[in-house]
Amino acid sequence: MEQELITLMIDSLFLDLEPADISPAAPLSDYEVDSFRILELIVAIESQFGVKFDQADITADTLESIDSLCACIRAKQAG
Repeated sequence: MEQELITLMIDSLFLDLEPADISPAAPLSDYEVDSFRILELIVAIESQFGVKFDQADITADTLESIDSLCACIRAKQAG
């Protein structure tokens, strides 16, 4: 899932990066993902993974990294 999310982030945010440039544990801010881009990424994640982010999900901890986003997505998919 991590690689799929990395590719989605690069494509949906038009980042000038390769998947190998992104560490799943690194803060998204390292890749110039600001609050506006986070909103775009959330919409793309909801569409790609068939999940819905609630207001309670939109926290600094959840949106910190690819790893933290994947954990949230997995939890939502598990029900």
